[in-house]
Amino acid sequence: MIVKPRYTLRTVLVMTNEITQADQSAVEEYLRKTSTGAALGNLDASDMKPPRLKVLAGMSPEIIDGVPGAQVGKFWITLLAQNLGDSVTGSLILPRRTYQVWAPRGAGMDQKGPLATSSDGIHWDQPDQEFEVRFPMNPKVYKWKIGKLVTDYKADLFGSQQPENKSSKPIATKTYDMLWLIDLPDGRKQLCIFTASRTGVTPTTTFAATLKTHDVDHYYQRYQITTKKFSGPTGDPYFSFEYRFLGKITSIAEAQFNRALYEQYVKTGFAADMDEEEVKPARAETGPRDFAPLEDEIPFA
Repeated sequence: MIVKPRYTLRTVLVMTNEITQADQSAVEEYLRKTSTGAALGNLDASDMKPPRLKVLAGMSPEIIDGVPGAQVGKFWITLLAQNLGDSVTGSLILPRRTYQVWAPRGAGMDQKGPLATSSDGIHWDQPDQEFEVRFPMNPKVYKWKIGKLVTDYKADLFGSQQPENKSSKPIATKTYDMLWLIDLPDGRKQLCIFTASRTGVTPTTTFAATLKTHDVDHYYQRYQITTKKFSGPTGDPYFSFEYRFLGKITSIAEAQFNRALYEQYVKTGFAADMDEEEVKPARAETGPRDFAPLEDEIPFA
């Protein structure tokens, strides 16, 4: 038995011509109404990396490369490559605390990624390791050890990087990766990851405590994050940020949307590239220096 095709080439060409003649706004409206949130195969939220929200520094790639619109001290969202100004507003969907081990900067050991990572903030992803590291202007070789837990060998405490210096930084760098739903200038909502480390840890821990002072879940609250300029120990200026509570969500639809996002990502987690610029920023350099750059500062010039 010969099965005749349902559509001939001529029919397809006619249909294609009719589609191209259709009003584009009507087509877009149809697409929106008939979309069902179709699954992307077996991919889930953990496979999809939202863009990053960050405060641009003097050594940020966008500044160095002269990307249009990029300005030091302004919020920048990657992928969209958009300057969002001095502040952003939105709701925190899901926070995550992690730890990393980074080689000292400026001692010929610089690398793109961390030496070790604790994705759950408790256990090292690859436990029981030892690293030999050097610091600038210091001939001594230090041996850093990590066990199974972040707290093993006191890697999370001050003085662990250089035992003879009790004020030296912890081997394990605490980092907060936070999934936010922010407002874009054109009124759209955008999921993004905002990373806080070093100078960002203190305002973020204060912010976390503030979340619990309100009688609704964190994803029902709205905040403004604003950049702030400070002076470092040597007088060099740098940027950090602060959080300000704006109130609670007033739209039921928005509240339901935020809760759905939380329930989705709390199950799957979210993917985030470990960006050394976010975790261990460098100050802008104008020439040779005879001391190591401070790692706590987000540079602005």
